[in-house]
Amino acid sequence: MINLVICGGYSPGARVLRAAVRGVAKCNEVQVVTLCPALAGLENRVEEIMSMDPERTVVVDGCEAGCAVQGLQIFGFKARSSLILDKYPVVSEKYVKEAEDKVRRLLTEVKGT
Repeated sequence: MINLVICGGYSPGARVLRAAVRGVAKCNEVQVVTLCPALAGLENRVEEIMSMDPERTVVVDGCEAGCAVQGLQIFGFKARSSLILDKYPVVSEKYVKEAEDKVRRLLTEVKGT
């Protein structure tokens, strides 16, 4: 199982990311994790974050702010790798497909090792 930690923002990039992840998450080898519940202090979600294997965890942020990476840092957690998507001006099928391809490539790198 690969943990895919994503941002929870509402920028066009974050919305593109969430749409892309819906396609990627259909594969049962991926667990999508958002940080909002852990950052809100929900203990079971904090435990979920802390129990993840860093070598089987990747982070994808929807913009250069890097909220997901920074959120993990709050818990002292460093994922194997991270990806910041391009700045998308709007949500479109083209951008969703592009982002989905990038996320799949990132996941393939982790699966290959």
